[in-house]
Amino acid sequence: MPRVARRFLAAAAAISILHASPAGADTAPVASSTVSPPAAFAIVAMDSMRGEWGAAAVSRWLAVGSRSLEARAGAGAWCALELPDPREAATLLGLMGQGIPAPAALDSLLAGDAKRGERQIAILDRSGRGAAFTGDRCPPWAGQRSGTSYVCQGVGLKDAAALLAMGEAFEKATGTLADRLLTAVESAESVFPVREEVESAALLVVREGGGLNGGSDRLVDLRVDAAQEAIPELRTDYAALAATFLPAAYARFGDEAKRRGDSISAEREYARAESGFRAAVARKPKDADAWNEIAWFLATHDRDLEEAIQFAKTAVSMRPRDPMFRDTLAEAEYRSGSLTLAIEEMERAVKYSAGGARYTDRLARWSRERAVLEGKGRKP
Repeated sequence: MPRVARRFLAAAAAISILHASPAGADTAPVASSTVSPPAAFAIVAMDSMRGEWGAAAVSRWLAVGSRSLEARAGAGAWCALELPDPREAATLLGLMGQGIPAPAALDSLLAGDAKRGERQIAILDRSGRGAAFTGDRCPPWAGQRSGTSYVCQGVGLKDAAALLAMGEAFEKATGTLADRLLTAVESAESVFPVREEVESAALLVVREGGGLNGGSDRLVDLRVDAAQEAIPELRTDYAALAATFLPAAYARFGDEAKRRGDSISAEREYARAESGFRAAVARKPKDADAWNEIAWFLATHDRDLEEAIQFAKTAVSMRPRDPMFRDTLAEAEYRSGSLTLAIEEMERAVKYSAGGARYTDRLARWSRERAVLEGKGRKP
């Protein structure tokens, strides 16, 4: 039987089976259907220390990330596994962004909803307070469980076991919010495999300025829209992101914390950035860009200048005519106190860039500095 047909049969069999419940309570069917409904589970959560909100979901339907997850930095996170509506996400995130608590925001939305019996929604507000609703026409088993700064929800499951596993895994997991969300859905999948012919999975984490170069709040936004085993693919995609884009984002967060005078937060973010840059090198030891990235980070953040020089030399040995790599090596030499070596490398950067302004300006500044040190010019 086609999956779509099974879906509608399951929905019909589920009428009046489930009771709506508040966040934190597990809903359970009073009867069961012989038709297996499409299963899905999700978690919305918050990391208050880092100011991050996120969600992860796995579904037997295609493209769960494009229709069932949303989040906004400073407002909260939203997930809807049954009858998702992006307009409701915008409404709820707007209310929570204004400071309306999650329970009140959800009650307001559902009060005039003629289709509330068919909906399943879980939200988390900007303070980490959760709220959830499972309509009485959702396919069994459907329900939720909540804990400190998270809400788990599922539909079409055998029982509450997958949600219990998801919540416990999230509570025990370490690392970033994205790490913990992934661990949570992996644990749920191990208890109740969603995959049938195909499944989809998604991971979303937002943070103020978390997007590329700080241009949005999308720190992590990964989707596997159709795969036989979506979670392993999602884990692979996240590993690649964690070794490329994320280290630069954490370095930027560290810089912001340092400007605020928060040295503890700065060091925490720098440590995570350095770990990511090193993971990138370990993942692809023949990638010259990976060696250059960690060299630049170590040099510009005064973490290990000797290592920065060695890593920059490794990158240069792989692409000796790349002016950016010569620039990194020059910066590392300069910060270690080797002005002459820095100037030599910058001269090569100017040559290989055909006189690029970025490199000529720095070469001129350093040349003036050397002239002052040698007593041949005025202070720069």
